[in-house]
Amino acid sequence: MQKKIAFVVESFGGSSTSLIEAFLKSGYNVDFYHLARRGNTIGSYETFDYKFISRIGELKKLNSLDFDGLRRFTKYAARGRFSMFHITGLGINKTGIRRIFNPLARYFLNKFVTQILSKKYDFVNVVGLSWSTVTISKILNDRGINVTHSMHEICANHLNGNKLDDKCSFLLRHNIKINVFSEKSANDLISLSGGNKIRFSVIPFSLFTGYMEYADTKIAEIAETEDYVLFYGFLRDYKGLNILYQASKMFNKEIVIAGGGYVPVLEKVKLDNSFIVINRWLQNAEIATLVRHCHVIVCPYLSSSQTGITQTAFCFDKPIVASRVPAFVSTIENEKTGLLVDVGDETKFAAAINRTYVDSCLYNNMCKNIRIIRKNSDNSWRKIVNMYVDEYLK
Repeated sequence: MQKKIAFVVESFGGSSTSLIEAFLKSGYNVDFYHLARRGNTIGSYETFDYKFISRIGELKKLNSLDFDGLRRFTKYAARGRFSMFHITGLGINKTGIRRIFNPLARYFLNKFVTQILSKKYDFVNVVGLSWSTVTISKILNDRGINVTHSMHEICANHLNGNKLDDKCSFLLRHNIKINVFSEKSANDLISLSGGNKIRFSVIPFSLFTGYMEYADTKIAEIAETEDYVLFYGFLRDYKGLNILYQASKMFNKEIVIAGGGYVPVLEKVKLDNSFIVINRWLQNAEIATLVRHCHVIVCPYLSSSQTGITQTAFCFDKPIVASRVPAFVSTIENEKTGLLVDVGDETKFAAAINRTYVDSCLYNNMCKNIRIIRKNSDNSWRKIVNMYVDEYLK
């Protein structure tokens, strides 16, 4: 009998949906429970889109998967091997006035878990960084379910990395097994857990294949612009936009800054003619278009334990110039799939960007090497599935 697996996912759709697809290709039956935030009226989630209206706490099955990023699952659904469910979440809050809704939220979560239990899954993987998701894992664990909770960040602040996130501590305290996606996160988990016996695995992710379903879309801000330097993603201080701003004075190329959020240097960037700024939430089709038409992606990060930038850029055969932080050291081969530069070194960062333009042999070889990785992504995901099977399904 084919084993049944459930994924309960909030936010991290890029890695989760590709992993789900890999399990399906390996012969498993999979149900995907997507916890959506009530305020998302656009219907655009990481690597997939759909619009669905439901009441808070309601679980509904998607009757159609005819959406960008989800069409790849249609054939499995037709064979009865895949189902996707939408849950409009009511979040659990530890601070603030919204705590008054926690009893109602817990009622809905218990109701949801009861439906999970009725399906008798062989393995449940909960993915998320919210109190709601860790509460689901605890309820499942208390009911004797084979569950692991995947944490994309385990530190409260990865810039200093001196304290575990409260949700991570909660999982450890209740003896719930955690999966992390990098050796950096594993080392932090071990060092910050106080030497207590902890249960965890380290299983990475590969390319975010859902983005490859998206065709180009019109982006007014870039019009006919091509071959630009691209910095994209939600703007945070640790992503080093200030480094790129200083480096931009040392090369002469058009730079696109794309993504929501705010950092102080953005005010200077907006006044600089070298930059095109798209300071808003990016939909999936826009991300695919921006990456597809850029020359190189740049990530002058000050800190990061793991990232989805590499796994997205490589879907479009694009090299990356990045800082030597763990997220990129573990996913980029220097001078083979990108260029790595010391953290905070503006001069070398500028030189590396310029090198991708002037050294066509280097650039073309990097693109070629990435293309090989993309074409081999099925094998990569299959190996990852085997790691989960060895850890959780034997």
